[in-house]
Amino acid sequence: MRAGVVRTGTSVRSGLATTSYVLEKNRRRLLVLGVLIVAVLGLVGARDTVEGIAGFIAYAPLLGVQLMFAVMFMIVQFGALFWFLSRPRKYVVTPDDPQIGLTFDNYRGQPDLLDHARSTVRILQGVKEFELRGGEMPKGMLLSGSPGTGKTFLASCIAAEAGIPFIYVDASSLTSMFLGIDALIMNSLFRQARGYGRKYASAGMRGACILFMDELDSIGYSRGGVQGGQQQVGMMAGGMFGGGRLGLNAMLNQMDSLGALVEDRYSRRILRWLGLVRGPVPPKPVVFVIGATNRPEVLDPALTRPGRLDRTIVVHEPDADGRRDIVEHYLSLKAHDPEIPLDLMVADSIGWTPIMIKTIINEALIAAHDDGRSALTYKDWLNAADARTLGIKQPIRSWNVADRRDTAYHEAGHAVAARYLQPENRIAKATIIRRGHALGYVQPMPKEERTSHNAKQIETEIMVGLAGRGAEEVFFGAQRTGAASDLQSATLRALLYVAQFAMGPTKLVAPVAPPTSPPMPYQRAANDLLDQLHVETTRLLKEKQAAVRAVAEALIQRDELIADELEEVFQAAEAEHPELRKPFERRIVMFKPFLGEHEVESPEWTPPAQEPAVVAAAMGGPGLEPGAGLAADHANAGGSAGPGRRGSGRRRRNGDEAGPERSSPQ
Repeated sequence: MRAGVVRTGTSVRSGLATTSYVLEKNRRRLLVLGVLIVAVLGLVGARDTVEGIAGFIAYAPLLGVQLMFAVMFMIVQFGALFWFLSRPRKYVVTPDDPQIGLTFDNYRGQPDLLDHARSTVRILQGVKEFELRGGEMPKGMLLSGSPGTGKTFLASCIAAEAGIPFIYVDASSLTSMFLGIDALIMNSLFRQARGYGRKYASAGMRGACILFMDELDSIGYSRGGVQGGQQQVGMMAGGMFGGGRLGLNAMLNQMDSLGALVEDRYSRRILRWLGLVRGPVPPKPVVFVIGATNRPEVLDPALTRPGRLDRTIVVHEPDADGRRDIVEHYLSLKAHDPEIPLDLMVADSIGWTPIMIKTIINEALIAAHDDGRSALTYKDWLNAADARTLGIKQPIRSWNVADRRDTAYHEAGHAVAARYLQPENRIAKATIIRRGHALGYVQPMPKEERTSHNAKQIETEIMVGLAGRGAEEVFFGAQRTGAASDLQSATLRALLYVAQFAMGPTKLVAPVAPPTSPPMPYQRAANDLLDQLHVETTRLLKEKQAAVRAVAEALIQRDELIADELEEVFQAAEAEHPELRKPFERRIVMFKPFLGEHEVESPEWTPPAQEPAVVAAAMGGPGLEPGAGLAADHANAGGSAGPGRRGSGRRRRNGDEAGPERSSPQ
């Protein structure tokens, strides 16, 4: 009883205190209002005042209709036009209307990213408990990575699992041709997100909403034109048109500014103006921004700093285990040959994104269906991969016999060089069937995934690229136009070798960014490298002439050789010509002294004599049998001799010697 009386007394005192505060806050306003009323009554008279008020009330409906038409005309003329031209492409998913039928089980191939996503969901679902422990809610997360790596798909899984409102926005739709409209759209977007957070918040919770912006670089690119961003667009037509620059400023303000501590709802602002609500503003709902982009380097630094996009996740292409998980998942959804070789599919898909794997499997099933079969096979997988990366098969039915023969020997040269120079690779296919712009091609594939390459591996890649031109010279004594793309690729690799990876005559690096070229000394070193490797490639093809002829004749007869078929051709040639099994011993590459931009090359330079011990060390000991594994450990990289002086030669050792690991050529 006494407790009830105490509560009643407390409520009365609280009400009186609020009333006193409201009267005190509005004392001047009430005084001014009273003075105005007294002045009107004194000047006009009470009777006239009452009659005027009555007349106004009688005329009010007509006046209201006229004002309504005037306001509607203004809204239709300007507001509706601006809204129609500038409305964002927005989709809202709420807990009471789940539209995304996904779970974390649907996201495959990146378990580490999935753990991070689960952590984010747990924090968003338990905002109050997290903050009671002293934690501060993160403001956002940036997902960056190559196209097709699954950034949007990961955000969709987060939205489905979180059980809180989710707003998807195409960031490109937030820009506007009218100055200031993009800022209005951005402010409205965050206000709606906070509204959804309040609406679906649990009792006692501040609530949260996920705002996902796809292609964030379209609205968040750097304002100063730095870091690869675009320059600000100038004003036109007296300032009416702008470049969408205010949208980024509004976004930065909404994500982290003083606005988080003050009231943003109009109804509460009016109540605070009247004094009916006072005190600190309660914590607002969390608007967790997830941005996805393929170009994180162009984003404004103010957007990616801590306190806004707190978390940065780089979504890479999946590794071997991840690709196996993805392949198994999508194969389980398709009719397929139960004996399909998963290991080969995982090896074939090195560097592929999840969506690429999904697309290839679906295209393989389409090919099987068109062929009248009920399940896809490994051959369907290979054909679908080739059709996607190179183009569909378009055989030349009236092909000139000489041109067809030349192409067969050209591709046979590539195949022989790849088999005897790259034991760490397997040859998935050799063909002379036209696909895209290629009359034929050879497809070496790594047996296992690698993250870096040493100097010897890059040299062998260049030699494989030069083998087509070498075969033309060895067997026909002529040079043909079909090697143009091979030579372009070999030239780029040679420039990267000497200029970017510092594997040539100098450790001074220079950028290699086509179509520009590095300074002339690097070009001379690259040309020297190409010349020496071309000589070595020609010597290899002469030693393996029997193998080249065997592969070329098999291509002429069958047009295409898959991995096992090609290996059978090599084995048959080696059985008939046992000397083919002898490992090819490469000579080490010699570089001339690195010259300055305007220095004249010495005409009397000659390579120094090669000591037997140095040659043996450069070759990494005894030769490898074709098809064997790597000769040295992955951590060992190609080394080079000391700095060298003018007038003396410089050596490049081709063996896998101990030393710092090289960067991978990308």
